[in-house]
Amino acid sequence: MRKAIAIDFDGCLCANAYPEIGEPNWPVIRRAQAEQRAGAGLILWTCREDQLLQEAVAACEGWGLTFDAVNESLPDWIEAFKNRPRKVGASEYWDDKAARIPVVHQFFVGGPGDDSIELIEAFPNEDAALKPCPFCGSTHVVYERYNSVVGERWRCWCADCIAGIDPGYAQSWGTVRDMWNRRTMPPNPPLTLDELREMGGKSYWHVGLQEDSPPPHWNVLDPFYAQHIEDYGYGKRWLAYRYELEGGGSCG
Repeated sequence: MRKAIAIDFDGCLCANAYPEIGEPNWPVIRRAQAEQRAGAGLILWTCREDQLLQEAVAACEGWGLTFDAVNESLPDWIEAFKNRPRKVGASEYWDDKAARIPVVHQFFVGGPGDDSIELIEAFPNEDAALKPCPFCGSTHVVYERYNSVVGERWRCWCADCIAGIDPGYAQSWGTVRDMWNRRTMPPNPPLTLDELREMGGKSYWHVGLQEDSPPPHWNVLDPFYAQHIEDYGYGKRWLAYRYELEGGGSCG
């Protein structure tokens, strides 16, 4: 069964100027057209009725957007499910007033949401902050306090991709915070001359190799300097790194 996308009109496909027609929201329109070209069925999903609905449909046609259904499920969905419910059936609902609710599955000890006591999305202080998800980059990462057979425990998880930390023994949010926020530093060897030549205008971690060298510090490589880097004692007088060295680094 093909993908079905129900799209709101006022405030989504166009600026909300109800009952007038607002300015078209081209990014949403272009995305809808692309989805339709890829095989999705589009549904105009709006509270407009009668003449106001006709005006909305005409406006969309003027913007190059046509629909497979208006305020009802796609014909093939109606045939497949043998019903025409008041709620439009769809794979996705695009609406400027939508609120995303995390959908959770059985991925952790007990499964997020099972025996849940408390979800914490607004952290009480900076120390409790959780870093973005290392898998999808989302900042919507939450704590959860839940019941287990051995008492209350803590876990945290990403509300977008459901990646999480649930050791099963954490009795405080600090335990899962430390586990979640831990990151492995990427390899950080000294940059080669060829790599440095591509760093013009970018920052790098500068480490001097002589006794009178300044302390290690961030520096921005001048584009001209970058193209003539071999003339400035690189590898003998100083080295450059993409990331700050642990402990800062020191002269050799």
